[in-house]
Amino acid sequence: MAQGTQADPFEMWRDWMANSERQWNGFLNNAMATDQFTQSMGQFMDVYLNMQKSMNEVMGRYMSALNLPTRNDILALGERLSAIEDHLGTIESDLGAMKSPAAAKATTAASPTGDAARPPRTKKPA
Repeated sequence: MAQGTQADPFEMWRDWMANSERQWNGFLNNAMATDQFTQSMGQFMDVYLNMQKSMNEVMGRYMSALNLPTRNDILALGERLSAIEDHLGTIESDLGAMKSPAAAKATTAASPTGDAARPPRTKKPA
């Protein structure tokens, strides 16, 4: 049995794909290099941004009509909550620094269940 050269069926397909990709790249690069393309893309972006702005305004009015918070309302609420948490953290640290040594000793002498400190047992069981 003689070994002949067998054609790879996918080789032709790969060549065709590479050539067509090269041709499309050349065509589109030439098309995008024109002033007309630049102007049309600029106009498209203007239309898109104006549409997005209008949509945000309409959605804001719609959310207000439904009495639902908007994105800006949620962001403002998050900022306020963060400021409150920071303020509470400073209050906690100030209270911890102001804690007297006697109060600290009483806290450590308290039982594990959190009851008040008890005097030591001196009486021994019979």
